[in-house]
Amino acid sequence: MDNDIVPQHTLDTGASRILSVQAVIISVIAWIFYAYGTESDAQAAFYGGCIAMFNVWMTHRRLQTAAQITQVAPGKEIAVLYIAAVQRFVFTIVFFMLGMWWLQLPPLPILITFAAAQIGYFFKPR
Repeated sequence: MDNDIVPQHTLDTGASRILSVQAVIISVIAWIFYAYGTESDAQAAFYGGCIAMFNVWMTHRRLQTAAQITQVAPGKEIAVLYIAAVQRFVFTIVFFMLGMWWLQLPPLPILITFAAAQIGYFFKPR
């Protein structure tokens, strides 16, 4: 056995549970928009939900990176988390612009589903 090998433990950020709850919320809202609106509304709702899920995934990845950096260079993880916050903000704005401008999706279903998917954050692990 080599003593230089350190077992890697992954940080449980609760992302899988949050993503699961968000997927249910997004599916229900997209179905409602499809049943009582148009197909375009349902697509926009799904797109808005995917933006929220992308944010959860990105946060999970950055928290994993920060946990690894803590082991190597303590104190540097704060910079990773600040960069992650800026990236999330920029990506969210860019995805909203792409959805509303380039894809020509209706803005209201995008915004409603994005906001509703944020409820998934309340279902983090115990």
